[in-house]
Order: sequence, then structure tokens, then C-alpha cells
Amino acid sequence: MIKNILIAIGDQPHEKNAFDYAGQLAVLLDAHLSCVFFYDNKGTGPEDMAKRVLEQTRAECDLYDFLDCHVEAVIGKPTDMICQKAQSADLVVIGIPESIKTDGLKLIYDQIDDVLLNITKPTVVVHEQCTLLRKILTVHQGDSYSSHVLELSAELGERTEASLLGLALAETQLEAARITQQMRDYLQFYKVNTEFMMAFGFTVTNILETAAAQDCDLIALSASRHGRLYQMIFQGTTETVVKLANRAVVVVR
Repeated sequence: MIKNILIAIGDQPHEKNAFDYAGQLAVLLDAHLSCVFFYDNKGTGPEDMAKRVLEQTRAECDLYDFLDCHVEAVIGKPTDMICQKAQSADLVVIGIPESIKTDGLKLIYDQIDDVLLNITKPTVVVHEQCTLLRKILTVHQGDSYSSHVLELSAELGERTEASLLGLALAETQLEAARITQQMRDYLQFYKVNTEFMMAFGFTVTNILETAAAQDCDLIALSASRHGRLYQMIFQGTTETVVKLANRAVVVVR
């Protein structure tokens, strides 16, 4: 059960939007919100920024009714410290700028890839234009990794009253039908509106086009299972969906 949500705060538009998303989600889930500013302590500028961000975040937290939260700063390499601090959370929320759709798709290893590769907790990546939360696209490939995705989606759907669209991805119709039935069997014990679709192949196009056509606010899928060297050379499907989506994406290990 989600009891503590970690949000990486900052002064950029995508970070402020991610905070708004996390704050609303924490209220809906009746969860504690841990607001953390991660920064390298090099020079005098970062400390001034940290003070400003913390003051602003505390003021914004006060605007929410029934929000249980605390605000702090953590010094260190942000990508490392986010993963370390996530050990005490059930769900992590981070924002990314829309520029990542072009800048982040080069053959480089950037911050969001590093976090997704190393973090162990479910992570919601929030784009600048994301809304909360009416319909969840749950991507299922029939494996144990996808089962964890379904578990989280079911909890989010039930506790926020969002509906679920289960997308069974397989190479054959028979396998897709088996995955669909597997999702039906699991979700029958949850009070959540559900529907199902099938598609062939775990591809970026299948996932993004289905999310857009079915008006889903959140895409839920399993983390890439490739190693660091592969990620440095190629973009996995999960990472590409995270960067190209115009809606929030939750990545589950």
C-alpha cells in the first residue's frame, strides 16, 4: 500500500508541475508527501537556490487541505541521492521537461535514464502538461514484471477511482488472450472499472497510440531489463515511452 510518496522538487516549470501532481496524488491516496530538493553543494549558488525552493514548497504545501508532508534538502549527486532516498518511499515522482523529446533521444546517457535504471521503487515521470487521474493504461506482457505493474495500477485505480485499461501485448492472439484473462482474474477482486485491449509486439507505437486513442492519463509499464551498457548505446522501449509520452508514465520494477 502506498503510504509515502517522494517528490523531487525544484524551481523549474516541469519540477513545479511534478510537485502539483504529487500533491494531488498524495491527497487522493491519503499518503505522506516527502518533498526533497536534491543538489550538489558546489559554490554558493546551490545553497541559495535550496533555501528559496524549500520556502516556496512549504508555502505551496500549505495551500492543500489534508496534505501530510515535510520538506527538506539533500546534498549529493542528485541521481544517486534520489535512488538512495527512494528506499524509504513507496512511490517516487519526478518531472522532466518537454525538451527531452528531442535532447534526450540522442545516444547519450542522461539523468532520467540513470534514475530509471537504478531506482528500485515505482517511479512516476511527469511531463509538463500532465493531468490527474481518470484512466490508467496498464501494459502487460504476461510476465512477473508486468504483474507488479498490474498490482500498482489496481491500487491506484481503486483508491483514486480511476478506471483501468489493460493492454495485453504479445506475439500471437492466443498469447494475448491468455494475458487478458490473467488480468481479468486478478482485477475481479478490485472495485475499479476495467476494460481490455490486445496488440502485437512491445513497441513504443503500440503503447503511445493506445494511450492517446483511449484518452489515458497515466501509462503504467515495467522497467527495462537491459543493462547499463545497452542503455548507453540504445534506447529501450520503456525509456523511449517515458520521453515521448505527453502524459505521465509510471515505471515499475
